[in-house]
Amino acid sequence: MCDEQTRQLLELAKEHNRPPGSRLVLKQGTWFDKLCWIIQIPLRAAMCFSVIFIFFMTYFGFILPVSWAKHLWPRLYWFLEGKLYRWLQAFIGYWGYTAGYDIYEYGDDITTYYRDERVLVMCNHQSTADVPVLFSVLQSKGVAARKCLWLMDVMFRWTPFGIIGNSHGDYFIQQGKATREKQLDLLKSHLRNVFWDRDRRWVILFPEGGFYYKRVESSQRYGKQNGFPHLLYTTLPRSGAVKAILEEIGPRGDDDEYSRRERSSSKLKLLKDTVEAIREKKYVKETRPPIKYVLDVTIAYPNGIPLSLLSLGFGTREKSDIAVNYKIYDIQEVPFDDEEKLRDWMYQVYEEKDKMLGGSENFEFLKISKTFDEII
Repeated sequence: MCDEQTRQLLELAKEHNRPPGSRLVLKQGTWFDKLCWIIQIPLRAAMCFSVIFIFFMTYFGFILPVSWAKHLWPRLYWFLEGKLYRWLQAFIGYWGYTAGYDIYEYGDDITTYYRDERVLVMCNHQSTADVPVLFSVLQSKGVAARKCLWLMDVMFRWTPFGIIGNSHGDYFIQQGKATREKQLDLLKSHLRNVFWDRDRRWVILFPEGGFYYKRVESSQRYGKQNGFPHLLYTTLPRSGAVKAILEEIGPRGDDDEYSRRERSSSKLKLLKDTVEAIREKKYVKETRPPIKYVLDVTIAYPNGIPLSLLSLGFGTREKSDIAVNYKIYDIQEVPFDDEEKLRDWMYQVYEEKDKMLGGSENFEFLKISKTFDEII
């Protein structure tokens, strides 16, 4: 059972008398405002569904004629595919913007990290609105928007975005203890085949493994039983996927096979070993840039009550602000070679994230973000 404060937060999201910034349009405003909203519903619904359908057809309408370049001229193919993928994110991400939900970004300056660096992005997961919010902020992140790789639940695989994501190279992971080890091995294999060959820059995932309201009770119970942090606004993250990602495409030690070959005194043997490595596809991993940073992203909704994909599409909530905070970590700070140390490190990161989200109840989180946005 979750604690009283968390229970009240979950109940608040269900109540009709919500605080300002999280109320339903039909529960506030004049009759004229409500009438205008009712008239807009079918128009917004038609816009959202038609945009998805039209873009789905457009994506494959453009990509199929150039499919010949996937192997003959891969750089051209993935450039065009990445552009289409970014535009798809923009169409979905701007649903909220057109409904009056503005996003403010603050925290660490990540300008230099979305150009040439490889980054692992971790984000708290609260609702179906989290992905469109990230879609929206990615539009200002240069090549990272079209060269990102998403980790999503397998349930999204056959949605319109999932089908396009599958073509793009995103990975769909199946949850559950029974398939955990197998899924992590499949994830490593996927990254080995996709990450460098398609020149991916950012890998994006939600370490919590599910929505906040679904996991908070079990997370708090697990934390209490094992002496882990008691989180109110987030849930304890899972480290399995993060560890697998960093083991496969993270930094490599100086004593690996390739380094030993470099130190070989025999140039002929070095050449022979290199040719054999290429044939065995081992050399690819050793000659391409690894992930060097971990970017922690925190999304905060007004009063701790998240929006949903439905509210973004139909504008069911009154106009409000969403805050997105960034904190960057050098990969040397992340002990991914030890499972327990990595778990403790992630718990510490989420404990700090939880304290930050606690301030958003009184709009302090949003006020800071607004002030920052006005300054820049």
